[in-house]
Amino acid sequence: MKYSAADWAEKKKLGIARYLMIDGILYTGGPFAVVMQILGVFLLRDEGQTFGQYFSSTRTWMTFLAHGTLFGLIMGFINWWRNERNAASGNS
Repeated sequence: MKYSAADWAEKKKLGIARYLMIDGILYTGGPFAVVMQILGVFLLRDEGQTFGQYFSSTRTWMTFLAHGTLFGLIMGFINWWRNERNAASGNS
């Protein structure tokens, strides 16, 4: 995400932990995890397993949390770094 200089200064002031939680995990990791779960219904479901059984499985929710958290943290760090670089160079 690209922010104006004022918006980035405000987000940066709140800290990287909050940025990673909100902008990383919630805004980028959450939608990614939902899409991965929809794909998982068709690709990861065991033979003969119903949709209800798939979505009530512990494995399903563990992969959902892993996808959301890992992807969100990675994209959060990348976006933080990009915003820092843009702010340092004066681009907004």
